[in-house]
Amino acid sequence: MGFCTGIFMQDYNHFLTMGIESSCDDTSVAVLKGNQTLLAMVKKSQVELHQDFGGVVPEIAARGHTESIFPVMQKALEEAGVKLQEIDLFAATCGPGLVGSLLVGQTLGKTLAMGLNKPFIGVHHLEAHLAANFLEQDDLRFPMVGLLVSGGHSCLYYMETEGEYEILGETRDDAVGELYDKISRELGFGQPGGPVIDKIAASTKCAAVKFTPPLLHSPDFDFSFSGLKTACLKAIQRGDDREGIARGMQEAVIEVLVTKTMRAVREKLSKTLIMAGGVSANRGLRDEFSKRCLENDIRLAVPSIKLCTDNGAMVAKCGFDSYSRGYRSNLTVDVFSRLSLENLYE
Repeated sequence: MGFCTGIFMQDYNHFLTMGIESSCDDTSVAVLKGNQTLLAMVKKSQVELHQDFGGVVPEIAARGHTESIFPVMQKALEEAGVKLQEIDLFAATCGPGLVGSLLVGQTLGKTLAMGLNKPFIGVHHLEAHLAANFLEQDDLRFPMVGLLVSGGHSCLYYMETEGEYEILGETRDDAVGELYDKISRELGFGQPGGPVIDKIAASTKCAAVKFTPPLLHSPDFDFSFSGLKTACLKAIQRGDDREGIARGMQEAVIEVLVTKTMRAVREKLSKTLIMAGGVSANRGLRDEFSKRCLENDIRLAVPSIKLCTDNGAMVAKCGFDSYSRGYRSNLTVDVFSRLSLENLYE
């Protein structure tokens, strides 16, 4: 997908962007000054609302955003020390995500933009995750490969220049984060599954249960984790050691993600690799990528932990970058649940 070409704005050091994120179950609002100065980022989690259901319930998530969005926004403004009328640009996630949840944040962004006569940018959720790297680091060089791994997405991108994205591969079924959550729940380790599985895999003295890394040797860059999920469930039914299952699953995930991503880096002659998404906070995955990139003289960039999961800061950064390249969204732009960018910009 290529959707960001344009003319970069000059002398916008004091430009204020509000980023609004509500694509799933985290309500977050951030205020960004200029290109990289994050004045505030406030986030409200809904983990407690969904913990009895074994996953995110869309209707409950939408209600949770409705209750949280205004207090979160007000706190962000207070922490940033600015008034709502001083915001120059409003950016909100338009998708992909849960439609009801997306509507809450997008409606707020559009309403504020219209009421204050300010511009509005609809932000693509996956682009925003990748943009988190550019919020914290300004020495990243193109071309680069981007790995995005989260609860709903597992994708590899090639970025030849700023704002130009070519999708190299994506999951054919389950995403990595979905795998972690499902198996952690079945093992009785709780939710969210990613952090607890990562911790157990790093600390357990139990031998890893061996699982085949899915699609490891396929010639494409696609991923598939449904088979690994089934293998883990069968191991649980056999009564294999719980910590051994967690460790083995983590090792299989890391092997396939690292192997395919590093092959993409080589084939695209890239010297920069960026990671993004909630699963990029996984310590085992970070350590293995750090090792492999160091061995191959590849620049590795990963967001700080607070910017890995869904947050308003990445939305503000992505919105500012799109606006600075000459893009605008009109107030008729709609939410979308798939990887579509149609009608996102005027």
